[in-house]
Formats: sequence, structure tokens, C-alpha cells
Amino acid sequence: MRRNACTPYAFASLAVAALLVSARPAFSQDATVQKTIESIVEEASSLEGADVTLEVMSDHLTGYATNPLNLNTASEAALLQLYVLNEFQVASIREYIAQYGEMLSPYELQYVHGITQELMITLLPFVTTLPGESQQKVTLRQALSSGQHQLIARVQQTVEEQEGYRNGSYLGSPQALYARYRYTFRDKLQWGITADKDAGEPFGRKGNSAGFDFYSGHVQVSNVGILRTLVLGDFYAQFGQGLLLWKSGGMGKSSDAFSIAKRGSGVKAYSGTNENLFFRGVAASVSVSRRVTATAFFSYKNVDANADTLGAFSTLQTTGLHATPKAMAEKATVNEMAAGANVSCSMQKLRIGLTGLWRGFSGDYQEDERPYNYFNQLNTESVNLSADYRWYIKKVHLFGEAGVSQNGGLAVLNGCLADVAPRMQLALLHRYYQPKYNSYYAAAFAEGGKTENENGLYIGANIFPHPKVKTTLYFDAYTFPWLRYRAAAPSRGFDFMLQADYTPWQLCKMYLRLRYDTKGENVTDELSPTKTVDDVEKIGLRYNVGYELLVGLRCETRVELALYKEGKQAREQGAMIFQDVKYSLRQLPLSVSLRYAMFSTDSYATRIYAYESDVLYAFSVPAYYGQGARWFVNLHWQPVDRLSVWLRCAQTYYYDREVVGSGLTKINSNHRTDMKLQLIVKL
Repeated sequence: MRRNACTPYAFASLAVAALLVSARPAFSQDATVQKTIESIVEEASSLEGADVTLEVMSDHLTGYATNPLNLNTASEAALLQLYVLNEFQVASIREYIAQYGEMLSPYELQYVHGITQELMITLLPFVTTLPGESQQKVTLRQALSSGQHQLIARVQQTVEEQEGYRNGSYLGSPQALYARYRYTFRDKLQWGITADKDAGEPFGRKGNSAGFDFYSGHVQVSNVGILRTLVLGDFYAQFGQGLLLWKSGGMGKSSDAFSIAKRGSGVKAYSGTNENLFFRGVAASVSVSRRVTATAFFSYKNVDANADTLGAFSTLQTTGLHATPKAMAEKATVNEMAAGANVSCSMQKLRIGLTGLWRGFSGDYQEDERPYNYFNQLNTESVNLSADYRWYIKKVHLFGEAGVSQNGGLAVLNGCLADVAPRMQLALLHRYYQPKYNSYYAAAFAEGGKTENENGLYIGANIFPHPKVKTTLYFDAYTFPWLRYRAAAPSRGFDFMLQADYTPWQLCKMYLRLRYDTKGENVTDELSPTKTVDDVEKIGLRYNVGYELLVGLRCETRVELALYKEGKQAREQGAMIFQDVKYSLRQLPLSVSLRYAMFSTDSYATRIYAYESDVLYAFSVPAYYGQGARWFVNLHWQPVDRLSVWLRCAQTYYYDREVVGSGLTKINSNHRTDMKLQLIVKL
């Protein structure tokens, strides 16, 4: 108990020590850039279940903030990695440059068809305009000495003592530790190392004699001669529409109907903290000719599994948590090897690609006997192949991919984006994923969360009836031909969303969103003890308004309702309201983000998610459920140009319970408090 009681004072001491480093008021543009990144990432995570890795998105955007993307030479794939441009806006930028010559200033974006002034302002921190011929020859000495060093250190903890620490079940301390070092030179050279310890994991003992529980490192060289990318260490791969290789940084359904088309970035260095969704080894991408690019990679890493003494296993553990003796015993017990390749050919209007992946394990896989996994059995060795295409026909963009797994399983996705009128854009996507299709690193567009056992048709539209109004709607109907988790029979469903955005003036933006979702799931009838598959309905209604009251003072208000009905049971409901205040002091290099939220839901089924402002590179999207209130304070202080300090405190207070959590995470109190301190040093 004593170590937890002292925790707030330890955090306060660290914060005061950091604040005393310097008092020079030199608040740079970092606060503004962070707000922009937060708004982009929040939009991506605004719909529950969106297929997106927030950490990868933030990493891309922060990289562009440090080394802005040159609009005059950037590829279409790089422009789409900004996450706010769709296919036609990117094409408009390229057409503008082809017609009028290279841009002299990023402010020229306001003259590009399809780019609004609001969108231009969002892009400004991440783009630049340099003459294409001004690309200077870089020497090795410059690359090794003229870049930027960045060091991040973070500590966080739940203040209240949890059951796992009270009874000694957890091996380590309640502090979560994170450290990262990175060196970057333009878009040419990057190296770094990431270290992470989750709460409850031991540090320097009991299985982690090397200190942290997880380490990740990489060296990346890019855009040197015919070499597009060379990565040594940890990396991820994105190709096609995600039927074979993706897993990182891809959006699914969102409040932009055009977000359904994926645009892979090939192989890139990985510096995240997810301990599973990456490769470890070597990857290289080269330009074989002006039109042909070839990529190949090899990966060898240890993965968590419930392996026995002979190495046989039935389940891969993907949580990345090693806080208990059982979890520590399952850490890195099986070796995973993977080798892949991609060849792509880009013509004027057409791009085609071929991708292959081989994956093998050191242990023997024992079949999972659960019925819904009948077709989805993991093989000791597996091979997957896919072919993808993108085809531009005037104002129509066609895209798709077809993949096949070793067991003969087939997956096919085809889509169309059409700029049908000056004020209307239409999107269409059809997918057909057989139950036996199996690709572990796949992350294609899907309702069920996996690229398997699903057929569906998505229709969406962006409509601009007025310069200040945008309307987005989509309808997605799907079926699951075989059993799945929480559905003991084949099932079907559909998802509908309608959102209207209104910007009465530049400093005020509001939107109203309605979402309806129904699908077949296991339900328990009051008259029958057995579970049957019946319709489960979810309805969400949200009103959100953001406005700037004074220079540096921005507020956001949200009201959200949730309805839930399971079969013939009574309808449940939930409600949440929050008020955000973000203020950047003009005299001091300090910005403050505050929130106070109140919520009341009948059960966890009517939970409501809300993105929260957090320290840079970290994210918080908690679920509000039960009856209670939640608040947080997030401070960002930059005493000098090269030092940034974040201090965050968040607390959830429940009115309907005396115990928070269950099992090893149980807290004998009706509130939970989380604190976080982060330092970033740039050299």
C-alpha cells in the first residue's frame, strides 16, 4: 500500500524537476501540430471497430511534421499517408502541378479542385514546396551528422492498488515504462530503438533480466538511387487492399465514405509497442525500372504460445502482457519464420501487383476443436498468394485484390470510387471471403474484424450541398456463411450511418451522426436456457460541436446516446455528455487540455467510446459504461525548443459500484485514477 500512496508525490517531484530545467518561454509550433494530429487520429477512431492502428498513424504524421512532405515530388501513396486526402484530391494535386507547374507555396492548395481552405490549414504543418530539381546530393557524412535525435521517456500508473499486486500474483511493479530513441535525416535515413514494460511486468528480473519486457529496433535507408527502402530490424508490410499483408495503419468504416480504399506503403520500419503485428529481419524494395518495383523480406522472431514441453501449441497469445507466471511461461516459446515478396507495375492509369507470403512455426500446431474455428486452423507452414490492381478512368477509381490461402480458401475484394458530380462522390465495395480463407497478417475491409467468413456490399456517398455543409452516408449489408465467435450459426446483418457536418464559420464546426447496426449473435431467451442466434440491434446518436472562444481557447461539447436490444429482451440505453477545454497560454509555453464527462448506461452493452487528448504518441479511447463521471487534465509544457514535458491525470468515478474491475485488476474502491508523465528531448 505504501508504494501506491507515494505515487502522486513521485509524479509531482518528477514534474517539478522537469519544470525547473529552464524557464525560457519558447513555445514552438509543437502544440499546434499535436492538436492537428489528434484531430486526424480522432476522426480515424471515431467509429467503433475501425481497422486502424493509431500508433502507426501518429508516427507517420509526426514524421511528416518533422520532415514535411514535398508536394512537388511526393508520390500518391505518400500523400495518402497523410490520412486526410482521398484518391481524387490526390489526383487533383498532381493534375494541378502538371498543368501549372510546381507549387511555390503550400497555400496554393486552396486553388486545387476539391481542396477546401479548412483542409489546406490541416495539411500545412505536414507539407512543403521545394523545386524538384533542387534535391541535393547527400553524402554519408551529412546523413550521419545532420539529422535529428529524439529521446522519449514515459512512466504511467494506476494509483489505486489492484488485486494482482495485493495478493502477489503480478511479477512486477504497477508502473508502465516506455522509452524510445530515434535518429532521422530527412527522408533518407532513420534508426531507433523502442523499449516497453507494461504494468505488472517485472523489470530486470523474473524472466526480464535484460530490463524491459519488449525491445524493438530498426535501421531504415530510403530513396537512394534505385533503392526505395531497406530496413534492418523490425518492420511492417502493407500491400494491395490488405487481403494478405497489412495489419498496421488502415482505416475501415469511418465518417468519410472514401476511406474504404487502402493504399499500402510497402515495407516500413516499425517502432510501435504491439508485440505481435510486425516482422523482424530484413526487407528491401528497389526500382527495377521506371515502372516496376520489387520488394522482398525475411523475418524470424519468437512469439507467445501455450506450448508444451515438446513445442506443440494450440493457441498463439497476442496480448503482449507477461505480468503473471503463466503468461511469462508462454512468452517467446515458439519461433515464427516468414518470407514474402511483392512485384508491382505502374502504368499511366493502371497499377497491378503480385504478393506472396510463406509463414512457418518451429512447433506443431494442435487443432482447435471449437466449432467456429473449424475452417480457421493454423498450419505449421502456410503459403498465401494475392494479386491486386488500381485503375483510374477519368473520374472513376477502380481497385481490388484477390487472395488464395494454402488450403484453397479464396478472398476477393473489388471497389469503386467515383467523383460523379462537383458536389457528390460515390463509393462501392464488394467483398467475398470464404470461411476457410486464412491469412494471419491480413486486415482488409470487413465487418467481422477478420478477413474470413464474410460476404458483403458497401455503398457510401459524400455529398456537399453547400460550401459549409458536408453529408456522409453509407449502407453496408453482410453475411457470415459459417459460425463465428458469439454466433453459433450462420448469420447476417447490416450497418447504416448518416452524418451531417456544418461549419458556420472557420472557428466553429459541428456534426450530427446517426448510426444503426444489427447483426445475428448468440442471445439468451428468458424462456429457454439455451442460446440461439437472433438480431442484436445497436443505435447511436451523437451531436458534437467544437468552437474557439478566444485566441488559444478552444472548446468542444458532445452529447451521445446509445440504444441496445438483444432479441426479444427489453431495450437498454445509455447516455454520455462531455465538455472539453483546450487552452494555450500566450505568455507561457504551456497548453492545457481538460475534460469533464458524465455518463449513465444500463450495461456494458450500451457503452460509449470517446477519444481523449493524451501525451504525444500515446492514445486513450476509454469505454464509458455504468453510472459515473470521468475527468482528465493533460498538460504540455515546452520550456525550451528541444524539451517537451507532458503530465496527464485521469480519473473515473462510479456511482453504481463499490468495486472497479474484476479478477487481478479489481480495485476495492469506486474510482480509478491513472497518471502519466512523459519527457521528449530533441537534439
